[in-house]
Amino acid sequence: MIRFETIPQAIDFSGYDGLILTSKQGVVALDEVSGGAWRETPVAAIGKMTAREVEKRGGRVIYIATKAYGDVLARELAEHFPQYRWLYSRPKVVVSKIAKDLRDAGVEVDEKIVYETSCKRYDEGEKPAEGAVLIFTAPSIVRCFFENFSWHESWKAVAIGHKTAQAFPDAVTPELSPSTSIDEAIDFSKHLVHH
Repeated sequence: MIRFETIPQAIDFSGYDGLILTSKQGVVALDEVSGGAWRETPVAAIGKMTAREVEKRGGRVIYIATKAYGDVLARELAEHFPQYRWLYSRPKVVVSKIAKDLRDAGVEVDEKIVYETSCKRYDEGEKPAEGAVLIFTAPSIVRCFFENFSWHESWKAVAIGHKTAQAFPDAVTPELSPSTSIDEAIDFSKHLVHH
């Protein structure tokens, strides 16, 4: 549903104790922008999928949030790494207030916007089949979906996370995935198909 565009720039990592990364796409964009220079700086990841991408690209993860939510990550970083100076590498539009929460807790953090997203366009013939179970991984995915399609009553929606669930129009009530893992959301969705 989404197109990603990297924002080229020069980033000096030498003044930071750690990087904050909140998506697999953020890791990819940072890698492209920096030519891999980020890999020497340890990473705090929002979740396991982000951490996996960091390690796959040669980075070192020093922390993974206990729950894959921005407020949880900010609170835990303030608790475990209060003296760190962080660089939050992020998309242009964010739903969580990680940087503000860290600053409010007295932790130093700078932000760099390394990518932005936009909605892909689909025609009516590309809409999902009747009876489909659709997994939505971010509020932006919900927005882009509804820019392309009107909701069909036979579809079921699964939201990964509370902020994603809140992004749906009132007429659609999504099921909440038991975890922010896409694999677990898929397993949960298969369970919905059988019922």
